[in-house]
Amino acid sequence: MKLKTSLAFLAAIVFFASCVKNDSTANAGIAFQLKALVSPVQGAGIVWTIGTANVTEVKIEATKSDNTQIEFKSSADTFVNLFAPVTISTLNVPKGTYRQLEFRSELLGKNNHPSLRLEGSYTAGGVTTPIVFESADALEVKAKKDSIVIGEGATYAGVTTLSLAVLTAGITEADLKAANQPGGKIIISNNSNAALYAKMLLNLQNCGVIDFH
Repeated sequence: MKLKTSLAFLAAIVFFASCVKNDSTANAGIAFQLKALVSPVQGAGIVWTIGTANVTEVKIEATKSDNTQIEFKSSADTFVNLFAPVTISTLNVPKGTYRQLEFRSELLGKNNHPSLRLEGSYTAGGVTTPIVFESADALEVKAKKDSIVIGEGATYAGVTTLSLAVLTAGITEADLKAANQPGGKIIISNNSNAALYAKMLLNLQNCGVIDFH
């Protein structure tokens, strides 16, 4: 029993050391941003004018040139305007070549802010209706990149773009016309228009694109 406990403790130390990098090994900074790319729904007209996200953590998962799996992460706790992006958090990463990367932004409702909220208007047949997408769930926005090379002492921007066209993929004008409209507003949330909400959450898994420079 003692041997098993010691081995488990040693494995935990090795894992922690490989995933959490301190300033003595960090040779470059990657500044995380999250923004939205506006585009209308197929067959309809949606104009999103407000977009916010409550980001609690950012992370990078990747494979090093020696095939070692690594993870870098940082707490964020930042309420983000998706149409006026700023740096959420900066990760310190050692120089080297990394492959099969995933940039992840973790969203969570906090301090009366939903994890993700979009507001805009939907126009069809000459009629304009306010529309809102709001989630109270823990969400993740991720974007993949084949490889990057990190140079010593360099500073990079890792900008994840949330494509609102992909977020609403498969939602048609007929779907929106049939949606419940409490108070004359289309609300897509945990508690309203559940089928549309589930479809948008599924789309969220594929709507992030990373711009690394």
